[in-house]
Amino acid sequence: MTFAERLRRDPWLLVAMTLGVVLLLLVLVPQLWIVRSSLLAADGQSFTLDNFLRYLTAVRYRTALLNSVALAIITTLLAMVVAVPLAFFHARYRLPGHDMVLTLATLATASPPFLGAYAWIMLLGFNGILSPSLRALGLPWHSIVGFHGIVWVGVWGAFGLAFLFAHDSFASLDPDLEEAAESTGASRWRAHLDIALPLAAPGLLTAAYLVLTGVLADFGTPRIIGGPVSVLPVLLYHEFLSEGGVNPGMASAGSLISIGLATGTLMLQRLILAGRSYVMSGTRRVAPRELPRWATVVVTGVTALAFLIVFVPHLVIAFSSFLSWRADIPGLPFTFDNYRALALRSSAPVFVSYALSAISTLIAVVVGTLLAYVAVRRSYTLLSPALQALTMIPYLIPGTVLAIGLIVVFNREPIRLTGTWMILVLAYFIRKVPYATKSAEASLYQVHENLEEAALSVGATPAQVLRDVTSRLILPGLVSGATLTFLMTLTELSSTLMLYGAATTTMSIVIYQAAMGMGGQFGLAASTAVVMMVSVYVPLYLVRKRFPSTGVAA
Repeated sequence: MTFAERLRRDPWLLVAMTLGVVLLLLVLVPQLWIVRSSLLAADGQSFTLDNFLRYLTAVRYRTALLNSVALAIITTLLAMVVAVPLAFFHARYRLPGHDMVLTLATLATASPPFLGAYAWIMLLGFNGILSPSLRALGLPWHSIVGFHGIVWVGVWGAFGLAFLFAHDSFASLDPDLEEAAESTGASRWRAHLDIALPLAAPGLLTAAYLVLTGVLADFGTPRIIGGPVSVLPVLLYHEFLSEGGVNPGMASAGSLISIGLATGTLMLQRLILAGRSYVMSGTRRVAPRELPRWATVVVTGVTALAFLIVFVPHLVIAFSSFLSWRADIPGLPFTFDNYRALALRSSAPVFVSYALSAISTLIAVVVGTLLAYVAVRRSYTLLSPALQALTMIPYLIPGTVLAIGLIVVFNREPIRLTGTWMILVLAYFIRKVPYATKSAEASLYQVHENLEEAALSVGATPAQVLRDVTSRLILPGLVSGATLTFLMTLTELSSTLMLYGAATTTMSIVIYQAAMGMGGQFGLAASTAVVMMVSVYVPLYLVRKRFPSTGVAA
């Protein structure tokens, strides 16, 4: 059979090849340009490894690298220490407000970290709302800005994600093994520690991996609340802006180191899990038990306190959006002037954010659905795994690194996109397409192939089957993926900050500039942040209520 005949008999092969070419051009080629740039010497002609060596020898670069690693490890450990025990109790014991707790945890996963950093600065910065009162009481409080501030914001920003993964891991365990241990004399808590905790290891390690890589790639939190603390994503931003026209080698080398850290973390997780079996033969799920009354009160109180801390930034922002701001200092009386200013003079960032997010989400859902279909329904020996790998690479790439790659590739003729809205759509699509793809994949696994084959047997084309049959059956997954993609795009900061122009200023840029003290528009930034929060939480809540089984944002 010739290749042309095979394409006629299997049009999905052509679709898969086209997707492969698109992903190669948009994902792999920019990263290869970064590799090339990282090996170039200052003269731009010869090749060298000096750029990488300087990250180990020069104090400036080594400090940023060590700070990033230390922050990631400390934040991950503290987030897991706080979230895992609470998730365990809510998964294994009957506690009040269970559904509300899961809803709040889901909402917390979609909250952008830089929003929390901005709010905590407003609350506990040197001139924050509470700081003067703390100093008046004689407490030695200076400011939340610094290493401790990054850790604090990171821990509570990651709490929701760690809680959900841990809760799902503990709730899905077969209780037979623990009951067998208890029947031989082991105490309930000994059974929990020796059996439940090890069996939940895959989910817990996945949560830890996601938290750690998220901290490693986070630009907004350390930039806003870190003060003099240097970290790798912020260093890359400054290196590229200051050296982009002379020697971008250091920024490119740092970009590869960032990718290497994320990849190394993933390999470590796989290595820890390798060679061990976590399969359970039973199918019975855990039936929640009763806790003593005093324990129920304690766990409920700690849970309420944890989620209060998680959502304090949002309450602070909402409150401050109604305050009168004079010389960047909030005061009374309460007013709607901040919202009037947003509606009358500064609504453009809101419109730009919605427009760019909608366009990139639409592209991501269409492409992600096609990628998922090829992965689930077509077993091409080399093409299918290659497409899956290319799809997930952007998940490992920090936003600053992705932006650097796009600038290097699309800042020259014949395709010059830098400074336009198209490069932002491109960046959002590339970075968020894994969410749309994985949501579609999960839904496709639940749709039997016989339904599609029946449509083909009566004369429907593959395109018609995908549009009229498959897409309708996987609609909840598509809605879930589209919602998560849209929300993650709406709150994107790191890549936006490097790619935006005057005409493409988004809500995240407005909030970032206010947090950095640019322009003296704290009241306007607060009202913009409220619009962003409403834009995130309302659709996420509605989708979770309408399609509770999709696990959106979980």
